[in-house]
Amino acid sequence: MDLSFLSEELEALKGMGRYRSLRRVSGPQDAEIVIEGARRLNFSSNNYLGLANHPAVVAALSEHAERYGVGSGASRLICGHMDVHAELEDAVAKLKGTEAALTFSSGYMANLGILSTLAGPDATIFSDELNHASIVDGCRLARARVEVYRHGDVSHLEDLLRQSSAARKIVVTDGVFSMDGDIAPLPGLVEAKDRHGAILVVDDAHATGVLPPHGRGTVDYFDLHGRVEIQMGTFSKALGTYGAYIGASRFLPLSRGRRSPPWGSS
Repeated sequence: MDLSFLSEELEALKGMGRYRSLRRVSGPQDAEIVIEGARRLNFSSNNYLGLANHPAVVAALSEHAERYGVGSGASRLICGHMDVHAELEDAVAKLKGTEAALTFSSGYMANLGILSTLAGPDATIFSDELNHASIVDGCRLARARVEVYRHGDVSHLEDLLRQSSAARKIVVTDGVFSMDGDIAPLPGLVEAKDRHGAILVVDDAHATGVLPPHGRGTVDYFDLHGRVEIQMGTFSKALGTYGAYIGASRFLPLSRGRRSPPWGSS
């Protein structure tokens, strides 16, 4: 098969200034890093607290690798759910102030899992126009109707919710928006979703570990514990490692829904 079209498409991307390539980084993530042999100030990393190479974190990772190895060996539903996974999820639930937590391999997979599970043909997802790309992909995979509200505009969201006749309404937003750094108007979003019987999903990837008073994310920042159905976040930002989580009730009360989430009621 002739693959010359790939070269043509790459050249077109370069012409539009949209071609991206990997840059080789040597050494640990820090305030200064070595890129292609040159030392640079690092303004791009999400390693907000410097934990990615903190000695205590590295030592804990080494200790657990020695004890458990570096792979679970199977999917969690077969025999890959290890005690350290359960301990981690208990700790995450405590941190986020939720009844339970479920971990994922990445934030992308967590957002896809949340939205594809909660939504479906009878649902409408209401998504902030500046939401992260993984949320956008999750909306697409969910096979639901998607309404995009203006960034941080609670009034616009309320209008869309009022006009919707969907059997299930899901509002999804970043907690802290990664490109602009602003915080979602969570109190207003909570009031709007309560008035219209919707579920609220908050992606706190860039809020966990950062916002006062305890680094627990936007729900804690606005003191809205118990009023947000799902909190999602990652371990790869301020926490300096890898993976993601969902914090929610053990049995999520889906608004007029017909399906239960994959982590069940036990």
